This record gives sequence, structure tokens and C-alpha cells, in this order.
Amino acid sequence: MALSELKEKLQLLSRKVETLRGRYVSLQAEKREMERTIECQQLEIDQLQKELSQLKIDNEFLRVAHSVPRSPELVARYKQQVARMVRDIDRCIKQLNA
Repeated sequence: MALSELKEKLQLLSRKVETLRGRYVSLQAEKREMERTIECQQLEIDQLQKELSQLKIDNEFLRVAHSVPRSPELVARYKQQVARMVRDIDRCIKQLNA
């Protein structure tokens, strides 16, 4: 094999190495950008999950609130039941703290 052929192959190999090096650098930058995107999307998912949870609670509250009959007698009875439940909860909390 002649010296000129070796030089040509070496130059070809050198160009291929530079091409691969450029692709590697480009892929590393793309990877970092994708990791940042994933992180931002994960934060958004977490925020949306919290919002969904709060909306479910609000929905349940509204569902219960609209199911309460409008008659004054039933409203008074429900108020008494709620007051009794609150007293029971307070009593339980006091027992737990004792």
C-alpha cells in the first residue's frame, strides 16, 4: 500500500471521526434539552394533579350541597346532625390529645 493511499484513508477516517464528534455534541445538546422539557412537563403534571384533586373535592362538595333539600325543617335537622358530628369529632380529638 502506497503512502498516498494511507494518507487518503487517514484523512477519510479523520473526517468521519469529526462527523461523529459533531453528531455526538449535537445529540448531547438535544438530550439536555429533552431532559429540561421532561422536567417542565413533570412539574406541570404535578400541578395539574393537585388542581384535579382540588376540583374533585369541590365537585363533591357541590354535589352534596345541591342534594340537601330546601325545606327549612330538613335544613334545621341537617344543621343539628352536622353540629353533633362536629361535637363528636372535637370529643375524639380531645381524647386523642389526652
